[in-house]
Amino acid sequence: MKRSSDLALGSWQFGPSHGFWTGGTIQASRLTIRAAYKAGIRHFDTAPAYGNGLAEQLLGSVLFQKTVIIDTKFMPKHPSLVAQDVQKSLDRLKRTSINTLYLHWPSSSVDLRPIVQSAARLIEQEKVHHLGLSNTPLSLVQTLQDLPITFLQVPCSLLWTRGLEEYKQYAKKQGISLVGYSPLGLGLLSGKYPEKPNDRRGDLYVYQGTAYPIYRELLELLSFLARKKSISMAQLALVWARSQDFETVLMGAHSPEQLSPLLETDTFSLDEGEKRLLDEVAGRLCACAPPSWDNLFGHRW
Repeated sequence: MKRSSDLALGSWQFGPSHGFWTGGTIQASRLTIRAAYKAGIRHFDTAPAYGNGLAEQLLGSVLFQKTVIIDTKFMPKHPSLVAQDVQKSLDRLKRTSINTLYLHWPSSSVDLRPIVQSAARLIEQEKVHHLGLSNTPLSLVQTLQDLPITFLQVPCSLLWTRGLEEYKQYAKKQGISLVGYSPLGLGLLSGKYPEKPNDRRGDLYVYQGTAYPIYRELLELLSFLARKKSISMAQLALVWARSQDFETVLMGAHSPEQLSPLLETDTFSLDEGEKRLLDEVAGRLCACAPPSWDNLFGHRW
């Protein structure tokens, strides 16, 4: 049996941005980070884009002087800006080095090679240990495969399985580690949002046209299998994600109460028949998105 992916805590929900996660509080975020650490989570993921630095600041303040792995990201437009952008993240995180630095939502209209090369120099300076790419089409990843990229961060969610097998095959061939995000589909796999939520999540393709009835079908299947195993739909969605043979899966939670059951998924598993059922419905759901899309959000910078 394959081992389940390790769990890490993502922090997008701690720093509202682009109309997502607008209802959280700083106090709840701090409590959630503390609860994760107390429960044994030692891997945290963040980005300057999450609340314009707020998520990094929160992790830095709560985890200061604690021995943990913290990954963050960068989105520079020019190689000369990489070092100063990373230093800003280090200052917010109260760290002297970053475990994995991800190029975040890289633009296909910008020459990425000198940018990644500039980031690689930070490894020599011991400010960064590893480089990664986040939200990057495989075709773009392949153009950089001769550079020291050792991590790929991609969706690992029943809401978006398009290209998943191709990423797995590529990562195995290249010896690259996969990190999956959004296993709960931004909370939309929890069963709490059969109707559109009143935030930017309501703009996602799953609520549009032919996708919506299939999304409801996916929720019904998750509900059925969750009842069968006496767990929640959110837990089941995470169990599916952890079965995808990624090194790490990033979970999200707004509060310790949301986080606690997600930490109790080690002992649950899906049999091959259950996985096939979920994969089939998820595949039909993804097929409703335009063929040109390579991500859940439908945009490319």
